[in-house]
Amino acid sequence: MQNNEINQLQETVQALGLSNADVARISGKSTGTVSQVLGGKYKGRPEVVGEIAEALAAWRKAQEERQEVREVWFTDGQKLIQSVLGLTYATQGFSVVVGPSGIGKTYTARNFNEKHPDVLYLRCADGMCMGDVIDALLDLTGTACYGSNSQRLRRAIRALLEQGVRMLLVDEADLLVTDGSRPKILKKISVFREVKEAGIGVSLIGLESFDTALRTVGETYVTSRIDMFRKAGVPSARELGHYMANLGIDPETEGARRALSLAPKNGSMRFVEKAAHIARQLGDNMLEALRILFAASGHVKGA
Repeated sequence: MQNNEINQLQETVQALGLSNADVARISGKSTGTVSQVLGGKYKGRPEVVGEIAEALAAWRKAQEERQEVREVWFTDGQKLIQSVLGLTYATQGFSVVVGPSGIGKTYTARNFNEKHPDVLYLRCADGMCMGDVIDALLDLTGTACYGSNSQRLRRAIRALLEQGVRMLLVDEADLLVTDGSRPKILKKISVFREVKEAGIGVSLIGLESFDTALRTVGETYVTSRIDMFRKAGVPSARELGHYMANLGIDPETEGARRALSLAPKNGSMRFVEKAAHIARQLGDNMLEALRILFAASGHVKGA
């Protein structure tokens, strides 16, 4: 065995971020053999290092091909979100879109944002007050934060108009209503009402709890200006299966079917993506991935 072959193999393994166990699984060699080869202590067949290198090259190519064939694809719920965002953009309206966690609301909003340079994306944070919301707008536009709330808001809106912003996308809007205080909720949402009144479209996107909070607030100066409201549902079993296949996992295997049955109550597409990622690291072993995800809850007991 030549040292340069071993050095190249070590560099490859390090670049791929693989453990000795991963290399053993991919190459079909024992962990002990891999450990000895990578440590330069193997005294067996000289061809082994080349066999491991070839196996890793084939594995890397397969991973790259998986990424290349992954299609840009949207569920019916995501298409519904897209349509509301498109209408808001076209009419410079004021819309609200809600839906359960894990259905791809943020993914869809980000995708829409990337395709429209004149759309600004704002992600809310828990505990934000009215002043924080205004400061977030100032920060997005690169404008100095000083003065009273009303002064800062006027400055933020002026900056949005001067920069040609047509629409503001407000993600995680449910975090604006976690304090449950009607006056505080109204003050925060009133910021976006003023942005809309200036001729800039606004779309608020969040969990279903945001809808509940808005209904609790009732008809007001703020909420009466909302002209579009839609609720996106969870993906169907067919859509989740398609998404899993798009991530490179066969949805017809026993483990994949188990994962798909668990997904709707555990974060839908976010759960499928996490499970698929772990499964790929384990040689497409979805059952083992589920054991890792649910080690404490027993969801895959006896599997």
